Amino acid sequence: MNEDWRMAFMFDARDGAIGLLEESLARVAGKIRQLAGDAHVRLGIADPLPDLHDATESSMDNGRKVDGAVEISVCAAHQAKLPDIAAAVGNILQGLAAPSSLEVMAGPYYSMVPVRDGATFLSLAFRRDPATTSAQFQQWWYYQHAAVAIPVLGPGLLAYDQVHVDAVTTQKLSKAIHIPPVHYDAYDNLTWSDSDAFLESISNQADMARVYEDEVGRIDNTSRRHALMRKLC
Repeated sequence: MNEDWRMAFMFDARDGAIGLLEESLARVAGKIRQLAGDAHVRLGIADPLPDLHDATESSMDNGRKVDGAVEISVCAAHQAKLPDIAAAVGNILQGLAAPSSLEVMAGPYYSMVPVRDGATFLSLAFRRDPATTSAQFQQWWYYQHAAVAIPVLGPGLLAYDQVHVDAVTTQKLSKAIHIPPVHYDAYDNLTWSDSDAFLESISNQADMARVYEDEVGRIDNTSRRHALMRKLC
């Protein structure tokens, strides 16, 4: 199993001005990459079309939306650098994001399908159902749910990464940025070529119902924070 790590920031636009947030993120993208060093960086802005619940009746109807995301991925040997990177990048993002909207999390991530690049990705964080232990959740998510979801989403799915959020590291990152820690068990990444490919991937409601049924008793849907993102830069 892969032991690379991914740190994810999620945040909202000030006064809902997503266009201004997009311009600001594009302006600071080079600085963020410089601060991240040799880490892989992906920035995203919420794609207002399509709205997820307009495409399919699913668990995506629940939870909070998010306007922007920044993901920074490092090899396991560089995991100790994440708090310093978080402090520097978080300082930039706090100047752009709506007050109190910035959240950060990190953990080892696993590529569930061979990675291909795409311009659209789902940024999704959530907690496990309280009736499920952390170990049970991680086993279910990695071994069972991936096997259910990947065939349903089909060949248009270009990448599917599971970030198994580490609470201790996440607390260190939040402390480095001086923001309250927010607990999630999972940060989910799925990538498509564009929003049309995403819609095609989730178009069969019977198949998507099977994905949702597999989540029952495993995911706390009220804890979700998510958006379909358009990759920047």
